[in-house]
Amino acid sequence: MNPHTPPHPLLSAITLPNGRHCRLGVYLRAWRTLKTLPTAALVDGFTHGPVPPALVLAELRRGIHDRINRHVPGFGKGRKWDWVWQSETLRAAIKLNTPRLAIHWLPVWLRARFAGRLA
Repeated sequence: MNPHTPPHPLLSAITLPNGRHCRLGVYLRAWRTLKTLPTAALVDGFTHGPVPPALVLAELRRGIHDRINRHVPGFGKGRKWDWVWQSETLRAAIKLNTPRLAIHWLPVWLRARFAGRLA
């Protein structure tokens, strides 16, 4: 790539969930501004009404993780994407990470791995 040619417009832009393109510099300035706002402040224009900056930052993070993970092969396909698998594994993780808790049940796919922890 020639260093004197300007970059492709989409390489230095973020596509927002609504389909609009936002320059990378504007996107980063918005992040920095949101991080410096006090928690009691309200941000307008993100949803239907004013919301706290923490909610906007959480949604921006969720969107970034979604855009990154969408390119992983097999994303959204298979048994590990089923809501039952997700919820049972989350419950098991909470039990396993709670100290001194007697565990009486684990999902089938975790029983062999954590057999020593079952009561």
